[in-house]
Amino acid sequence: MKKLALILVGLGALSCTNAKLVDYNTTRLNHIEDYLDENKPNPGSQKYRSLEREAEKWVDDQQQQQ
Repeated sequence: MKKLALILVGLGALSCTNAKLVDYNTTRLNHIEDYLDENKPNPGSQKYRSLEREAEKWVDDQQQQQ
């Protein structure tokens, strides 16, 4: 009987943790999507650089410093 009660308490705690984690991740992803929607770069804009180009520039700068 004690084992059954312990298992039920464990499952209850686990389900609460999972619900909190799902809520946290949902909020986080919604925030990221809102940010990306508000900060869409204009096509062909010089202000926006892709991460690949930024990484290539960083590698080139590191090689020039050596």
